[in-house]
Amino acid sequence: MSTAMRYLQNALILEYTVAANDTATAGEAVLLDSDTTVDDCDGASDLAIGVALASAVAGAQVQVAMFGHAVIPVLVGTGGATRGTKAILVSDGFTNAPAHDSDGNLNSAIYGIFLQSGTAAQMVGLLVGGVSNRGNS
Repeated sequence: MSTAMRYLQNALILEYTVAANDTATAGEAVLLDSDTTVDDCDGASDLAIGVALASAVAGAQVQVAMFGHAVIPVLVGTGGATRGTKAILVSDGFTNAPAHDSDGNLNSAIYGIFLQSGTAAQMVGLLVGGVSNRGNS
């Protein structure tokens, strides 16, 4: 067994509570269970926000190295924002990305993942991860 490399100088590390009846496992991806709690991801369809830096049980604090370089406040646009979903631009702010369209007819730029829920004209935290495009067109 080798020792995994670890260099966290520029990492965005946030602290969360492990959700009730759940765990966080060191080195595994975690997802939001609420605005303040996380749980281990179960599979590829989960929208992970980062990687647990230590193992922890329900109710304990765990540091998470985030999949992004900043959390910024953004204006919620028409359609609202839901914690744990991908964010797209609309004319009056950011809103939830529609369900992925695997045939490529829907081409959306993804700007990050909402870390909080909100309605139009509210400010919520967005984990910025760089702009990525989905779809084939």
